[in-house]
Amino acid sequence: MSETVYQEKVMEVEPFGVEKIPKEERHGQPKQMFTLWFATNLNVVTWFTGFLGIEFGLSLKYAILAIIIGNVAGAAFLAMTSAMGPSLGQPVIPGSKRIFGKKGVAGLSLFNLMNNTGWLAVNLVLAVMALQKILPLGYHAALIILTLASLLIAIYGYNFIHTFTHWMSIIVGCLFVMVTVVALKNLPAVIAVNGHSAGGFSWGVFILAVAVTFSYQISYTPIGADYSRYLPENTSKFQVWRFTYLGMLAVTIWLEILGALTASLGTQTGPMEFFSTLMGVFMIPALLTIILSIFPINAVAMYSGGLAMQAMGIPIKRWLSAVVIGGTAMLLVSFGYGKLADTYSNFLLLLSYWVAPWLGVVLCDFFYRQLKPELERCSHGWAGILSFICGVVISIPFMNSVLYVGPLAKNMGGADISYFLSMIVSGMIYLGILKMKNADVSVKVPANAEK
Repeated sequence: MSETVYQEKVMEVEPFGVEKIPKEERHGQPKQMFTLWFATNLNVVTWFTGFLGIEFGLSLKYAILAIIIGNVAGAAFLAMTSAMGPSLGQPVIPGSKRIFGKKGVAGLSLFNLMNNTGWLAVNLVLAVMALQKILPLGYHAALIILTLASLLIAIYGYNFIHTFTHWMSIIVGCLFVMVTVVALKNLPAVIAVNGHSAGGFSWGVFILAVAVTFSYQISYTPIGADYSRYLPENTSKFQVWRFTYLGMLAVTIWLEILGALTASLGTQTGPMEFFSTLMGVFMIPALLTIILSIFPINAVAMYSGGLAMQAMGIPIKRWLSAVVIGGTAMLLVSFGYGKLADTYSNFLLLLSYWVAPWLGVVLCDFFYRQLKPELERCSHGWAGILSFICGVVISIPFMNSVLYVGPLAKNMGGADISYFLSMIVSGMIYLGILKMKNADVSVKVPANAEK
């Protein structure tokens, strides 16, 4: 057995990147996935996602129903990609070279890099808002401080991130319980205001609200295996799936329902003004909670963005790639944050337009090859790329975003079902190609045997 160089060392910079993790370096337990995904989403980004159903025009009960449906469905797909980690031993996208080929992996990794950089930019803006409420700091000074603090976590890498999120799930979890109790003191006022509001129900708006919460969940699927790839190869896939699912589902339903309840107050102020008003005399502890809660998701975005850069084929050290991602995100938001509430929902929906068809192909390949391990590789990636493109094209008329609203989405009252269609279509096309290839193999083998 080769000598280990990393194993469970926490205070050492992770030496591995997108390459397959050696067997002797495998370590950890499935339960780590619970605290990783719980802490990563234990923040106000998740809380503000719960606002959106109310802002779209739904009544409180239908906004909560949309939150539950979107998260129950979406978290299952994230958990599936997390469960792939032990067997792949590397991130999902570079591990799917047999599906998409080298060029396909590079292109998808670019999309993944953009996703992580975009999430990081959004998160930094929220943290800067909170820090400026507490300390007399300029925008750029606050931005630099928060970026450097998050970067330190990402540079150390996998083990440090897992240890950090374990403790943050406890510390920030307790703080958010306090925040929840204080916020719910406003519940009678929330119900009173909501009862006189114009919010109601329409299928188009309801489906749009489900789409937002679902897309929030599946936006993490490209990085699902990043934090499970060190687990021993014989680790139970179901246990990894279960802990990922429960951690993600618990925190998103909790905070998004809380967001729906507090959004029903009908305030038109900015996010930090709304939050500080809601919390009253507990404003300072609440703002500190916001700042602390942003660090896990920031570190995850930098770390996974760095892995995506490596997966593109760029020859760069993992720790340095995290620095590049952090610096890029900081530059993106260094000129102000604009109308965050107006752009956030569109950003979430845009994520699903490439993630959903990619996910359909990856899941079909992974599970079909579990049944048919003898199936030959498709090294050029034409089958995966073709299926992916077909999924995207078929979904275009159903898209609803700030950049483009498809004709069928307009006819359905704004409902965006493109993510469902693209995932199903791309998966079915790819599955059909795999079955045809398998049929060809079955026909050729007897012929060769006779010779």
